[in-house]
Amino acid sequence: MSRAVTRAANAGLTGLVTVLLTAGPAFADDRLGNSEGADPGKGLSTGASLLLYVALPLVVVALIAAAVWLPGAVRANRYRPNKAWLASPVWFAGPPDPVAAVQSAVPGDVVRGGASGSW
Repeated sequence: MSRAVTRAANAGLTGLVTVLLTAGPAFADDRLGNSEGADPGKGLSTGASLLLYVALPLVVVALIAAAVWLPGAVRANRYRPNKAWLASPVWFAGPPDPVAAVQSAVPGDVVRGGASGSW
């Protein structure tokens, strides 16, 4: 058999087994032998329904929103377009002592380089 037929047969068998296993309790008889269905029990009150279907999802959404928003809110020294840069300068990929390198630089000395590699 080809892979497509094997996958289709596997998916169909999995679906059939899932339906049979989940529908099994619906066909069960109650303890008295009546097949008309068991006593559904006491229903949820209005308050319990609101708590379960409204408050609980809102709490989950609020927790996810807080987990996304809080790290950005507590981060310090970030750039604001309408304000000056407040963070201290950082020397990237330069010499170990940047102050001495700047002081020993000769005015007009141009470093050439780039993608062509002509240094």
